[in-house]
Amino acid sequence: MLGIGLLLASCLGLSVVIALHGTQTSVASRPPSESTKPAALAPPVSTVPNIGLPSRLVIPKLQIDASVKYMGTTASGEMEVPTTIVDVGWYKYGALPGNTGTAVMAGHIDGPKGQPAIFANISKLQAGDTLSVVDSAGRATSFVVTGSKVYEQNEKPQEVFNSSSGAHLNLITCAGDWDSSSRHFLERLVIFTDKAT
Repeated sequence: MLGIGLLLASCLGLSVVIALHGTQTSVASRPPSESTKPAALAPPVSTVPNIGLPSRLVIPKLQIDASVKYMGTTASGEMEVPTTIVDVGWYKYGALPGNTGTAVMAGHIDGPKGQPAIFANISKLQAGDTLSVVDSAGRATSFVVTGSKVYEQNEKPQEVFNSSSGAHLNLITCAGDWDSSSRHFLERLVIFTDKAT
Protein backbone atom coordinates (compact mmCIF):
# COMPACT_ATOMS: atom_id res chain seq x y z
CA MET A 1 0.00 0.00 0.00
CA LEU A 2 1.13 3.53 -0.68
CA GLY A 3 2.33 5.62 2.24
CA ILE A 4 -0.35 7.97 3.53
CA GLY A 5 1.39 11.09 2.19
CA LEU A 6 1.63 9.75 -1.37
CA LEU A 7 -1.83 8.24 -1.30
CA LEU A 8 -3.45 11.40 -0.03
CA ALA A 9 -1.49 13.64 -2.37
CA SER A 10 -2.73 11.62 -5.33
CA CYS A 11 -6.26 12.31 -4.20
CA LEU A 12 -6.45 16.07 -3.96
CA GLY A 13 -3.98 17.71 -6.31
CA LEU A 14 -5.37 20.70 -8.19
CA SER A 15 -3.05 22.80 -10.26
CA VAL A 16 -2.33 26.22 -8.83
CA VAL A 17 0.03 27.43 -11.54
CA ILE A 18 -2.38 30.29 -12.27
CA ALA A 19 -2.53 31.27 -8.63
CA LEU A 20 1.25 31.54 -8.42
CA HIS A 21 1.15 34.32 -10.99
CA GLY A 22 -1.84 36.12 -9.47
CA THR A 23 -1.86 39.28 -7.40
CA GLN A 24 -2.89 37.81 -4.07
CA THR A 25 -0.48 38.01 -1.18
CA SER A 26 -0.48 36.78 2.37
CA VAL A 27 1.62 36.85 5.50
CA ALA A 28 1.96 33.07 5.47
CA SER A 29 5.73 33.18 5.29
CA ARG A 30 5.65 33.33 9.07
CA PRO A 31 5.67 29.87 10.63
CA PRO A 32 2.62 28.92 12.69
CA SER A 33 2.87 29.20 16.45
CA GLU A 34 2.72 25.85 18.20
CA SER A 35 1.15 27.54 21.22
CA THR A 36 -1.74 29.01 19.27
CA LYS A 37 -5.03 27.87 20.78
CA PRO A 38 -8.52 28.49 19.39
CA ALA A 39 -10.84 30.61 21.49
CA ALA A 40 -12.62 28.60 24.16
CA LEU A 41 -16.20 29.53 23.27
CA ALA A 42 -17.50 31.90 20.64
CA PRO A 43 -14.59 33.94 19.29
CA PRO A 44 -15.21 37.60 18.51
CA VAL A 45 -16.24 38.22 14.90
CA SER A 46 -13.76 40.37 13.03
CA THR A 47 -14.88 43.39 11.01
CA VAL A 48 -11.38 44.50 9.99
CA PRO A 49 -8.90 42.85 7.58
CA ASN A 50 -7.37 39.74 9.10
CA ILE A 51 -3.73 39.74 10.13
CA GLY A 52 -3.74 36.48 12.05
CA LEU A 53 -3.06 33.17 10.33
CA PRO A 54 -5.90 30.64 10.14
CA SER A 55 -5.93 28.24 13.07
CA ARG A 56 -9.17 26.22 12.85
CA LEU A 57 -11.95 25.53 10.36
CA VAL A 58 -15.38 25.15 11.95
CA ILE A 59 -18.37 23.76 10.03
CA PRO A 60 -21.27 23.31 12.48
CA LYS A 61 -23.55 21.42 10.07
CA LEU A 62 -20.91 18.69 9.66
CA GLN A 63 -19.62 18.84 13.27
CA ILE A 64 -16.17 19.78 11.98
CA ASP A 65 -13.67 21.65 14.14
CA ALA A 66 -10.35 20.98 12.43
CA SER A 67 -6.81 22.20 12.84
CA VAL A 68 -5.45 24.15 9.85
CA LYS A 69 -2.03 23.33 8.42
CA TYR A 70 -0.16 25.55 5.93
CA MET A 71 0.39 24.17 2.44
CA GLY A 72 2.56 25.30 -0.46
CA THR A 73 2.92 23.66 -3.87
CA THR A 74 4.41 20.43 -5.11
CA ALA A 75 7.17 20.24 -7.73
CA SER A 76 4.47 19.71 -10.37
CA GLY A 77 2.66 22.94 -9.40
CA GLU A 78 -0.22 21.38 -7.47
CA MET A 79 -1.37 22.44 -4.05
CA GLU A 80 0.17 20.36 -1.27
CA VAL A 81 -2.30 18.50 0.90
CA PRO A 82 -2.36 17.53 4.58
CA THR A 83 -0.50 14.37 5.56
CA THR A 84 -3.24 13.38 8.02
CA ILE A 85 -6.94 12.73 7.48
CA VAL A 86 -8.06 14.88 10.42
CA ASP A 87 -6.53 18.23 9.42
CA VAL A 88 -7.30 20.70 6.65
CA GLY A 89 -4.65 22.47 4.61
CA TRP A 90 -4.71 26.18 3.76
CA TYR A 91 -2.97 27.30 0.57
CA LYS A 92 -0.52 29.75 2.15
CA TYR A 93 0.19 31.70 -1.06
CA GLY A 94 -3.46 32.76 -1.39
CA ALA A 95 -5.45 35.26 0.62
CA LEU A 96 -5.90 35.09 4.36
CA PRO A 97 -9.44 33.83 4.98
CA GLY A 98 -11.70 36.87 5.19
CA ASN A 99 -9.41 39.26 3.31
CA THR A 100 -10.02 40.34 -0.28
CA GLY A 101 -9.15 37.52 -2.63
CA THR A 102 -9.55 33.77 -2.52
CA ALA A 103 -8.48 31.54 0.34
CA VAL A 104 -8.37 27.81 -0.41
CA MET A 105 -8.48 24.88 2.01
CA ALA A 106 -8.20 21.19 1.17
CA GLY A 107 -9.11 18.08 3.12
CA HIS A 108 -9.44 14.36 2.51
CA ILE A 109 -12.65 12.34 2.21
CA ASP A 110 -11.10 9.07 3.35
CA GLY A 111 -7.91 7.51 4.61
CA PRO A 112 -5.64 4.75 3.28
CA LYS A 113 -7.91 2.06 4.74
CA GLY A 114 -11.14 3.68 3.59
CA GLN A 115 -11.91 5.28 6.95
CA PRO A 116 -13.85 8.58 6.86
CA ALA A 117 -11.66 11.70 6.82
CA ILE A 118 -12.33 15.31 7.76
CA PHE A 119 -14.20 16.18 4.52
CA ALA A 120 -16.07 12.85 4.23
CA ASN A 121 -19.45 14.62 4.28
CA ILE A 122 -18.56 17.94 2.69
CA SER A 123 -20.79 17.22 -0.31
CA LYS A 124 -23.75 17.70 2.06
CA LEU A 125 -23.06 21.43 2.28
CA GLN A 126 -25.67 23.50 0.46
CA ALA A 127 -26.07 27.14 -0.50
CA GLY A 128 -26.80 29.15 2.63
CA ASP A 129 -24.90 26.89 5.04
CA THR A 130 -22.34 28.67 7.19
CA LEU A 131 -18.83 27.95 8.37
CA SER A 132 -16.06 29.94 9.99
CA VAL A 133 -12.30 30.21 10.22
CA VAL A 134 -10.74 31.05 13.58
CA ASP A 135 -7.40 32.84 13.28
CA SER A 136 -4.34 32.83 15.50
CA ALA A 137 -5.69 35.88 17.35
CA GLY A 138 -8.86 33.97 18.26
CA ARG A 139 -11.10 35.90 15.86
CA ALA A 140 -13.71 34.09 13.75
CA THR A 141 -14.58 35.06 10.19
CA SER A 142 -17.86 33.64 8.92
CA PHE A 143 -18.54 32.39 5.38
CA VAL A 144 -21.70 31.38 3.55
CA VAL A 145 -21.80 28.56 1.01
CA THR A 146 -22.78 29.84 -2.44
CA GLY A 147 -22.52 26.63 -4.44
CA SER A 148 -20.32 23.74 -5.51
CA LYS A 149 -18.76 22.31 -8.66
CA VAL A 150 -17.06 19.07 -9.66
CA TYR A 151 -13.91 19.26 -11.79
CA GLU A 152 -11.96 16.63 -13.66
CA GLN A 153 -8.67 15.75 -12.00
CA ASN A 154 -6.48 17.50 -14.58
CA GLU A 155 -8.52 20.69 -14.91
CA LYS A 156 -6.88 23.99 -13.97
CA PRO A 157 -9.84 26.05 -12.77
CA GLN A 158 -8.85 29.68 -12.37
CA GLU A 159 -11.97 30.48 -10.35
CA VAL A 160 -10.89 28.13 -7.56
CA PHE A 161 -7.69 30.01 -6.67
CA ASN A 162 -8.11 33.53 -8.04
CA SER A 163 -10.54 36.36 -7.50
CA SER A 164 -10.01 40.07 -7.98
CA SER A 165 -12.95 41.15 -5.84
CA GLY A 166 -14.69 40.04 -2.69
CA ALA A 167 -13.49 37.68 0.02
CA HIS A 168 -13.91 33.99 -0.70
CA LEU A 169 -13.03 30.66 0.87
CA ASN A 170 -13.09 27.57 -1.34
CA LEU A 171 -12.93 24.03 0.06
CA ILE A 172 -11.47 21.20 -2.05
CA THR A 173 -11.74 17.44 -1.69
CA CYS A 174 -11.79 14.29 -3.83
CA ALA A 175 -14.82 13.09 -5.74
CA GLY A 176 -15.81 10.61 -8.38
CA ASP A 177 -14.48 7.12 -8.91
CA TRP A 178 -11.19 5.71 -7.67
CA ASP A 179 -8.83 4.83 -10.53
CA SER A 180 -6.83 1.84 -9.31
CA SER A 181 -4.33 2.06 -12.18
CA SER A 182 -3.30 5.66 -11.45
CA ARG A 183 -4.22 5.36 -7.76
CA HIS A 184 -6.23 8.55 -7.47
CA PHE A 185 -9.79 9.81 -7.63
CA LEU A 186 -10.90 11.06 -11.02
CA GLU A 187 -12.64 14.24 -9.88
CA ARG A 188 -12.38 17.08 -7.38
CA LEU A 189 -15.28 18.68 -5.53
CA VAL A 190 -15.02 22.40 -4.72
CA ILE A 191 -17.36 24.12 -2.28
CA PHE A 192 -17.50 27.87 -2.93
CA THR A 193 -18.16 30.30 -0.08
CA ASP A 194 -18.25 34.07 0.35
CA LYS A 195 -17.47 36.05 3.46
CA ALA A 196 -20.64 36.73 5.42
CA THR A 197 -21.75 40.36 5.45
